[in-house]
Amino acid sequence: MKSAFKSNKRNQDIWIYFMSKAQIFIGIKRFVTLLHTFKFLLLLILPLLFMSMERQNPTIKKEKAFVAYTKDSVILEVDLIFNSEAEPIKYYSNVVTPVCEEGVCYNLVAEVYWDLLGNFMDYKETALDPLTKFDHIKFTREDHDKMKEILRDKTSLLANYKAEDLVDHSIEIKSEVIDGVAGATYKSLSGAVVRGAVYSSHTLWHIVNGEVADKIVAHTESLMNDDLLIWMLDSDNYNLQFYALNKIDTGNEQYTPNLIRLISEGNSYVPFFAIEKIPEWAWSSALYQPKIIILLKEVEFRMQNEILNKLNDRELEENSITVLTSSMESLNKSQLKKAFNILNNNRDRLSVESIVEIESLSESGNKEISEAAEQFLTSLEKEGGLVSKKMKEHRKKLISN
Repeated sequence: MKSAFKSNKRNQDIWIYFMSKAQIFIGIKRFVTLLHTFKFLLLLILPLLFMSMERQNPTIKKEKAFVAYTKDSVILEVDLIFNSEAEPIKYYSNVVTPVCEEGVCYNLVAEVYWDLLGNFMDYKETALDPLTKFDHIKFTREDHDKMKEILRDKTSLLANYKAEDLVDHSIEIKSEVIDGVAGATYKSLSGAVVRGAVYSSHTLWHIVNGEVADKIVAHTESLMNDDLLIWMLDSDNYNLQFYALNKIDTGNEQYTPNLIRLISEGNSYVPFFAIEKIPEWAWSSALYQPKIIILLKEVEFRMQNEILNKLNDRELEENSITVLTSSMESLNKSQLKKAFNILNNNRDRLSVESIVEIESLSESGNKEISEAAEQFLTSLEKEGGLVSKKMKEHRKKLISN
């Protein structure tokens, strides 16, 4: 009995042993399967993740543009950054330069960006080396806004002063960080610097607006071609728009659509410069004439006058006349007079659609528009019943069809 019991016990132990091994094997197998599944999912997800990151950051390339030196002989490597379509869009440099604010010295570290003409765009501070002012106090949001305003001003007073000349040492400010005192900024210059960061303001302004800016212009001009000029015209940067307008060959038709767009979308005084650049032939073009006229609905008063003045004594295409009549409600009394004078000069080309549009204007709730439209229609009737003839011809066509 004992022998049989021992035998059964041994068999049970062997069974338990093999079962435990089997469970371990199954566990390992499941783990390997899970690992393969995870690997598969990872291979599936990673490309999607990278694609998403590329969409969020269209900047895909940068190349070294040139090297410059600060007045303290600090080397600045400047890169040209391209967008996803391989178009140059801005310049960048990781600026690291020593600055001393009244006895407290440190490295000023900032990622600085310029546009293609060397105008300051933006800077970003680093987490490890944030911008600070007197007594190592970190910049506030207002300080950053002020600094960026200063750096954008190429005519700043900082251009004409040494850093030490900005401080009035007859007025002492006690430091809580060092054993000493600091001078105060002259009141007449206080608006030109960030309060408590006189030397940082001066140093960064001269880096941003000094030799680097000049080298950027030279480097961009070495890359200049038609595609880059069109990109500048289509940008929302009026400095680039002005620059391109001065560089383009206005006789080249490829620029004409961009010039027309700038009439309504250009910044600052760009629209007035752009309209003067539109070639003479475009004002009589069946393609471009209506595209210009329809802008009467979008542009402000002064530009409406510019367009109407350009159209005066000019022969309009039939489609252009229709577009002009449909734009009348955007005009004031004096402009309506100009518009109806243009229509009168083109009365032989008035379409039925244009006449119908003018008749609807004569019933407008706007008294100035309705009176001007009625006077125009009356004058046409006096000249041999032009309106009646046009409408009769239109009815005959409808009947014959």
